[in-house]
Amino acid sequence: MKILFINTIKLDKNGITTFILNNAKFLAQTNDVSILASNEVDSSIRNILIANNIKLIRVPYRKKKPLQYFQGLKQIIKNEKYDVVHVNGNSATMSIELLAARLAGCNCRIAHVHNTVTDHPIIHNLLYPIFAVSLTARMACSNAAGQWLYKGKSFYTINNGVNMSEYVPSLKARNSIRDKYGIKESEILLGNIGFFNLQKNQEALIPIIEQLDKKYKLLLIGDGILKEKIEKIVNDHHLSTRIFFSGNVDNVKDYLSAIDLFVMTSKFEGLPFALVEAQASGLHCIVSDKVSKEADLTENVQFVSLNNNDDWIDTILDASKNYTFERRVSVLNNIQRRITDKNYDAQKNAKYLENIFKKLLE
Repeated sequence: MKILFINTIKLDKNGITTFILNNAKFLAQTNDVSILASNEVDSSIRNILIANNIKLIRVPYRKKKPLQYFQGLKQIIKNEKYDVVHVNGNSATMSIELLAARLAGCNCRIAHVHNTVTDHPIIHNLLYPIFAVSLTARMACSNAAGQWLYKGKSFYTINNGVNMSEYVPSLKARNSIRDKYGIKESEILLGNIGFFNLQKNQEALIPIIEQLDKKYKLLLIGDGILKEKIEKIVNDHHLSTRIFFSGNVDNVKDYLSAIDLFVMTSKFEGLPFALVEAQASGLHCIVSDKVSKEADLTENVQFVSLNNNDDWIDTILDASKNYTFERRVSVLNNIQRRITDKNYDAQKNAKYLENIFKKLLE
């Protein structure tokens, strides 16, 4: 098969990119696989593509030059004669890629949704009729996401699987990263991974940290449009010795080793990849009640209302009471088995995806 994966947001350090890379690496073993990007791609991602014989295709930036992007994409799909065009995004704006694929003559055009809400509701509603007639198959990261976007139509659920062996906590990595930020072993490090935007809502964590005892620290992993604003709020509240910013990192698993509790204050989510990673690393996770309940794969996730900081504080205090790194490692096999049993193993999911592609091409 000749397969083209498209990420409608940047091909960067984010959950959709991780999903695409995990599946592309497996599929490229026996298929011709390409990934399309409209942004300058980080060298670490380029190296992964080269090592796995995956082609990278560049087109003009989607947001700044949408017409050139559309025309360029249509021509590429027409010239390369892809069997499958697999579009990953969060709304009916995927119609841009799906329509280009349709006009280019590709007969297998898949929409794959990774969220339950869109930041662009007006554009989403305007484009929905084009979206509905341009796709030939529907996929979703969770049942909640599929129900939201496809309005009762049938869809395949493809779980955001992880490679379990990569997430075994490392004491060496833990000590290295905690030393980097000056975090003592007696202190409790909360962690959050995500793009800094309105959806991920990292700002909500600041008053929670402010009200907790000083032994509680917070590490915010990622980058994004609101990062500078949140850094300023942290400085204004004199919390720069308790709240740290790592930026984007290549070694997420090492940072998960350093963390004691995972927190996520998102205003909406489908089934966030970072939350699957955190659970695979054996972390107890405290997340907003706007995150899909399907995301609790391990019975290690607690859902708390964004409207009540006292509940967040009480839940964090209770969860950290008996935490030790050694206990976390000792129960990891059972935790990871639960994740595998719920079909969140990356290799198994990639094989399932390949079988669906074959079925759709019959």
